[in-house]
Amino acid sequence: MLLDYYGKECVILNKTTQNSPEGGYITSWNECAHFTNYQALDTSTEAQIAEKQGLAALYNVLVEKSVPLVYGDYYRDMETQTTYRVTSEPSEVQAPASSSLNLKRYSAEKAVLP
Repeated sequence: MLLDYYGKECVILNKTTQNSPEGGYITSWNECAHFTNYQALDTSTEAQIAEKQGLAALYNVLVEKSVPLVYGDYYRDMETQTTYRVTSEPSEVQAPASSSLNLKRYSAEKAVLP
């Protein structure tokens, strides 16, 4: 399938917070489930205006419906090591059941882990 040519291997990042022996907390990010995504820079007029106003560049991303991403999740592109944050709810835009493509769409932005 032509779509496979654009696939990128990614991994979901899960946040873990533990008590520190010195007091306070230690936050770490662990690599979890791997998945393939198909992403492209959002070149709509609205996205270009937002980017010129200093907001992050947005990406439109397709993944299989079974990928367990939700709004606010972080994931990393394994090839470039770039981290992204999901900025829309993936379950809201899905291919219809009659489609041969078992995909859902969400928006994402480049991010730095907090």
